[in-house]
Amino acid sequence: MTTGDAIWVSAAGLAAATWLRLGWLGLRTLRALPALDRVAPDRAAPSVTAVVPCRNEARDVERAVRSLLAQDLSGLEVVAVDDRSSDGTGAILDRLAAAHPRLAVVHVAALPAGWLGKNHACHAGAARARGAWLLFTDGDVVFAPDALRRALAFARAHGLGHVVALPRFVAPGFLERAFVTAFAAWLSNLFRVFELQRPGTRGFAGVGAFNLVRRDAYDAIGGHRRLALEVADDLKLGLVLRRSGVPQGAVDSAGLVAVRWQHGFVASVLGLVKNAFAGSEYRLAHAAATALVVAFAGAVPPAALLLASHPAARAAGALGAVLSAAIHGGTARRLAAGSGLEGLLQAPCALLIAAVLAASAVAARFRGAVVWRGTRYPLAALRAGCVRADDWPAAAAAGWSTPAREGAAIEPTA
Repeated sequence: MTTGDAIWVSAAGLAAATWLRLGWLGLRTLRALPALDRVAPDRAAPSVTAVVPCRNEARDVERAVRSLLAQDLSGLEVVAVDDRSSDGTGAILDRLAAAHPRLAVVHVAALPAGWLGKNHACHAGAARARGAWLLFTDGDVVFAPDALRRALAFARAHGLGHVVALPRFVAPGFLERAFVTAFAAWLSNLFRVFELQRPGTRGFAGVGAFNLVRRDAYDAIGGHRRLALEVADDLKLGLVLRRSGVPQGAVDSAGLVAVRWQHGFVASVLGLVKNAFAGSEYRLAHAAATALVVAFAGAVPPAALLLASHPAARAAGALGAVLSAAIHGGTARRLAAGSGLEGLLQAPCALLIAAVLAASAVAARFRGAVVWRGTRYPLAALRAGCVRADDWPAAAAAGWSTPAREGAAIEPTA
């Protein structure tokens, strides 16, 4: 075996092993994710306030809010927060509120110092809320009429204080669907939802479309004040709740919760450029390593299959290519009602995701800031306010006590 052959065999074997591990983690995740449409609705549901931060959502907000108002829950209120919108969002919300007593609208005219816009909007909405449970969602998410009642039944059946429902992505274009689901396939490994049932494990879950949390648990962690400058506020809300001992669970919404992440392929790519660096917690080395891993695992299998001459390298390349296409295609079918053929674009999507991660880091460092929804946030402030996953168990220093067991009472430290 020549040196070149040895390099191809090693690289293709490592890439195939990566996809085997990702496939194994994916199967464990699927087994741990019950389908929301198979949960029997709870007829004795508690009161819920849906908090909907909205900034320039005129295109989608009416449909989203109407779907919430149509929920089969007598104890439901909806608090929509118009966060400095410059389009017709505020007027649409006011018109809906005039016809629907269950809808209250909060208008934010100016952003206080030390806050990201969406996080402050969630904080303002929660301050107005009266429900025993809070649902944090977005202004473009559409719900089936029984989605909330089923989620509450799931929470009650399992004694949970936080429930995440993974939404169905609406992505009509093939390229848009392939890119969004490729990113979702990689991101899903961050959560490790199969660990949620075991106390003391590192898994957590959080998603902007559907974070349903018990009000007392939310207040005990300090609410969104703890996340005031956290770009990935939806993920980090799940992190803080889980690390603070709140029993947490996740479900596949099975289409009962749906959202279009961005409108079109190009918009999806540019949208990820804006916030991908936050996923690395503003650490250049972490962003670079993640980009390299994604690019390596995505590109090496098809390259080995097509370019390597040694049979072992080509066999490993074929295994990696088949596994990666199957994982990506399966994610597209499950999360976006795709055909599965999206998996054929796994390699270019992986390279594009890696490029987006690098571009996000470079853009933030070059600007010295992240521009989010038209507002510029200095990078130094975002780093100082970042809730880091590896800060735990230093939770007590931040003002929280960690219960001795999952589900124990949650009390702020004195």
